[in-house]
Amino acid sequence: MRTRLWLQAALELLLGLYLLETLITGEISFYIAERFNWLAVLAGVILLVMGSVSVITLLTEAPADPQLAPRTVTLNANLMGHTHQPARWLMLVVLAIPLALGILVPARPLGASAIGQSGITTSLTVAAGDTNTFSIAPEQRNVLDWVRAFSATTNPEEFSGQPADLIGFVYRDARFDEASEFMVARFTVSCCTADAIALGVIVNTENAREWSQDAWVRVRGRFQTRQFDGKVTPVLVAESIEPTAMPDRPYLFP
Repeated sequence: MRTRLWLQAALELLLGLYLLETLITGEISFYIAERFNWLAVLAGVILLVMGSVSVITLLTEAPADPQLAPRTVTLNANLMGHTHQPARWLMLVVLAIPLALGILVPARPLGASAIGQSGITTSLTVAAGDTNTFSIAPEQRNVLDWVRAFSATTNPEEFSGQPADLIGFVYRDARFDEASEFMVARFTVSCCTADAIALGVIVNTENAREWSQDAWVRVRGRFQTRQFDGKVTPVLVAESIEPTAMPDRPYLFP
């Protein structure tokens, strides 16, 4: 019984410390949107308090002496303990699994391999009256801003000649000409990675093969309209491409 309680206290403390550590290092941003960081803080603090209370209780309470207890009480206690023991050990497993995954699996953001069957989109539903995207200067728009702008127009030609300066990871699939095309892509996250959506802007360059899948790049250029996947689509004709570090906050937030 006390062994299980010690294990529970240790897991509560370790999991609480792990959550707070991901906040300090910024790794929490690989899993949830920034506006929900307070939930991780709250969970971490609660776990630390629970673990601390458990440790204090175990240190201050003397172990029960079974020889002093009546046989019937001991028997009833054993029966009750036997009845609830699986559920109590299950709680330890519930605490241990996220802690083990957090420690053993390297923290990394979603990338090209996470797109898989869900695919990548070049259009989004834009709410009526949403003018925020169009008030941003073209050179300051990110991938999400451009995809919103493309989705809000019925005339792709209006983007011809507009400049862009984008940071994202390289993505390509069977639709792309490997010699001259790839997408500069980002994930948008509303709540957590479970609702992540991959967005991309098509890039045209003579040096497409130089850039490997998942490499983070900064692309500067101007848009031209071209046929892609059977549709007239704005394509960013690259004037320069350079490698860049992954941003501290790799996801974009709608």
